[in-house]
Amino acid sequence: MISLPFPDAHDYAAWRRHKLAGQVEADTIHVIADPDAPADAEIDAIAGQVARCGFALYRLPADYAVSRQWLIDFGQRFGLRRLDSNLCADPDSISTLRNTPDHARKRGYIPYTDKPLNWHTDGYYNPPERQIGAFILHCAQDAASGGENGLMDPELAWLRLYEENPAWIEALSHPEAMSIPPNIDNGEKIHDWISGPVFSWRDDWRRLHMRYTARKRNIRWRDDATTTAALTFLQKLLESEENGVIWHRLSPGEGVISNNALHCRKGFTDAPGRQRLYYRARYFDSITRA
Repeated sequence: MISLPFPDAHDYAAWRRHKLAGQVEADTIHVIADPDAPADAEIDAIAGQVARCGFALYRLPADYAVSRQWLIDFGQRFGLRRLDSNLCADPDSISTLRNTPDHARKRGYIPYTDKPLNWHTDGYYNPPERQIGAFILHCAQDAASGGENGLMDPELAWLRLYEENPAWIEALSHPEAMSIPPNIDNGEKIHDWISGPVFSWRDDWRRLHMRYTARKRNIRWRDDATTTAALTFLQKLLESEENGVIWHRLSPGEGVISNNALHCRKGFTDAPGRQRLYYRARYFDSITRA
């Protein structure tokens, strides 16, 4: 079984109080007054909330035109430097998320459509040495309607599962709990079968890591009753829209910075002059400040 997400078992009660108390501020939006020179206090407040809640929302002035370099510089303020240049990322390793159904490379990948995106953590299909520790999701333009994001702290999901049935944590920590089949792109094998746990302890990040997707297709779960029961409970938890799940529709200039929190997206509708545009930066690092 994995290590608990706190220094030792004697600290469980204190950790639990700390974790539940942190959810009170989960939907707080941190205002960055001067994006070109964010104050140390603003950065510390954001990083502190990530440490308590797994993610934080931020807001820039409405008239500030964010650049892709700004996102890279912003991430560095939190110790985020190793960008994941994934399959559909742009040359600077930032992904441009918009509805592009006719794009040859992006066709078939839900983030690049207007369809709902189910609950997941980023990079769940990556091999162990390329696990995603953090991401920044920034809204440059919202859709005409829809597109709300759901967010939940993975440590809180761990707590809910553990207190319902500790055996579920053990099942989801199995090295073959979740397997991803090979990815073939234009006849080229991007990766072979990738197996791994849902929950693991990362010594380099000094925290719990979650690798998960609620998608039904192309996922092979370990075939045992305990794993199945754990997944059923987790899906109901995420669908409950309570117990730590928050929803927020990002406005232009707003964003999420996260230690790879659980997240999803509702479907959206674009209109002329109102086409949803997000930028996403994913990292092999974890937020370390605060």
